[in-house]
Amino acid sequence: MKKLFTLMAVAGMAMTVNAQNITIGSVDQTLAGDYAGGLEIDLNNDGIKELLFSGKPNSDVAGKTTLLDGEGNEYEVDGKTWVLKWNGSSYDKQEIGTSADRIFGIRNTVIPADFNGDGLTDLFIAGEGYDFPGVYLMDENGRFAKDPNYAVLDKDNNVVFWRPRSADVADFNSDGLPDIVTIGWSSDDWKYTGPNRQSGCGVLINQGNGQFKNVLETGVIGNGDVDFDFALCTVRAYDLNNDGKPDILLQGNVDNDDVKAKTKNGNEVGRTFIAYGNLTEDGEVGFYDMELATSVAHTFGNGNINVADFNNDGTPDIFVTGESPDDAVTGWAYYPQLLMGKISNGEVGYTDNTSFVARGKDIRPLNSTNVGVRSIDYNGDGFYDLFYLGWTEQMLDGSGNTQSGWFLPGSAAGLTSYQRIPGASEQGIFFLDYGVEGALNYTFTGFHGDATYFADESEFPMGRSMVFTKNPWNVAARPDAPTAPAAEVDGNSVKLSWTAAASSMKNVTYEYYLKEKTTGKIYNGATSIIGGDKDGVRKVLREGNAYMNTELTLTLPNGTFEWGVQTVNAALRGSVFAKGQDIVVGDGQPQSISNVKAATAELTIYSLDGKRLAGMQKGVNIVKMSDGNVKKVVK
Repeated sequence: MKKLFTLMAVAGMAMTVNAQNITIGSVDQTLAGDYAGGLEIDLNNDGIKELLFSGKPNSDVAGKTTLLDGEGNEYEVDGKTWVLKWNGSSYDKQEIGTSADRIFGIRNTVIPADFNGDGLTDLFIAGEGYDFPGVYLMDENGRFAKDPNYAVLDKDNNVVFWRPRSADVADFNSDGLPDIVTIGWSSDDWKYTGPNRQSGCGVLINQGNGQFKNVLETGVIGNGDVDFDFALCTVRAYDLNNDGKPDILLQGNVDNDDVKAKTKNGNEVGRTFIAYGNLTEDGEVGFYDMELATSVAHTFGNGNINVADFNNDGTPDIFVTGESPDDAVTGWAYYPQLLMGKISNGEVGYTDNTSFVARGKDIRPLNSTNVGVRSIDYNGDGFYDLFYLGWTEQMLDGSGNTQSGWFLPGSAAGLTSYQRIPGASEQGIFFLDYGVEGALNYTFTGFHGDATYFADESEFPMGRSMVFTKNPWNVAARPDAPTAPAAEVDGNSVKLSWTAAASSMKNVTYEYYLKEKTTGKIYNGATSIIGGDKDGVRKVLREGNAYMNTELTLTLPNGTFEWGVQTVNAALRGSVFAKGQDIVVGDGQPQSISNVKAATAELTIYSLDGKRLAGMQKGVNIVKMSDGNVKKVVK
């Protein structure tokens, strides 16, 4: 049971501090609340983002949802799915509740990408206790259905059971197709009661036909011998060292019966936080432990990861938080850290920012999804800001325990100040544009226990609900497009490059698209409107798929490609696309990606003394590929 102390005792002080800042507009108790998952997404390419989300509802208001199992029997689930659609003056709400279109559940990760190249934004969905994970394709009416061709393959091309808890999307092998990284475990019994526990850890390489192959050998995301069975976990793909290859960050509770993670000093712990660097080369997919600085806490679970250049120095930073980091504090607590990145000689290093205003504060979002903590430029000053909500033992302003929220504005020094805002625990954070693209308004679902923003205690609807707030700041300006887009073709290898707009801050990311002109197929999962009067308008709130790079090298099939690149600023607004000259690969005639796809070799990594390693380590490593070739890799 949650403890709710001194809610009204501090109301006067907080109202004075925040009178000109974020305020509550309305509260809807019928909408789903706890452990929300979802995303903002343009369902009809009109430039206005709808909201798809789900969560555990307020049972006194909404009740449960009845579904059908695989044998046609009815069963109840403690979760609901909603879509909010703009009608010209407000949002209409619609519950999605049948077994055919109920695509969300509890603690779901919902990741957007155009998986089939038709210009519509599809979804990959994973989650805790979720019945139907996988790729969901959008149709022209903004509805989603699971891709009938979707399957996960092992290295021998056998279809395998795959029900992960967390996921992210990136092009890990630079072939122009969106791949997927997943972590977590589930049972292969459809009602999750069977004895056959299955790990869902892997990097799933897109085969170009709806299928994805897990190319990571067992133990790479684990202790070297077995995969970790993650529970309450988060995974994030981002190019941390600006080398054009997306890396992987993950954290979670290690839920294996007889395996634990280890800290740098060898202590066994039940939670872990790891960064994996991408060493993919010539289609050979592999990763190594990036070994973040020893000052960084490495045991987080049931938490969140955000990656953004918070101090505008051109290098991505990492916000991470979670339960009980045993190498940082004692007892049950959350321990947020802001890790500042710096690239030297091609390697990225991170230091714990001790000026981070929330460092080590026990603020508990209690929702380990990609919407549990959000980073975005909300006040229009060009810096990434952080929205950090949750249950607290003591709030940042020194007041007592409650569910609350904190807005941490970005600056050249990082996140060094805060404003208190309406908040909740077990929550999801979303941003609505209210019909004007870019004019974002923060809203959240969850257990709302903060009466501070209500003048009359009788008006305070404590409990699971959705709270809508108002943005008092100006809309961030739309960014300018990059310049000088250029392409160099060498066989099937294509190098794309561009120059940052003179007006761009260092923290911008870039989104590029490739469209085969004969077939019209879009290859790289782009999530912006391409062409027309809304050219470059983002269909989701997400950084660009090229991250902070201004050049990329891809392996493409034969064909003739139209291409373009846009700037995505910290407000996650996109510029128009800067168009490059058409790219002609081979004879210029379209070719199936599967015909040119480099064979993904199994990587087995050894130290110089012959010891098998879970990942790359400092020094020289011996890498043996499945084709028998051996090479040395310096890390």
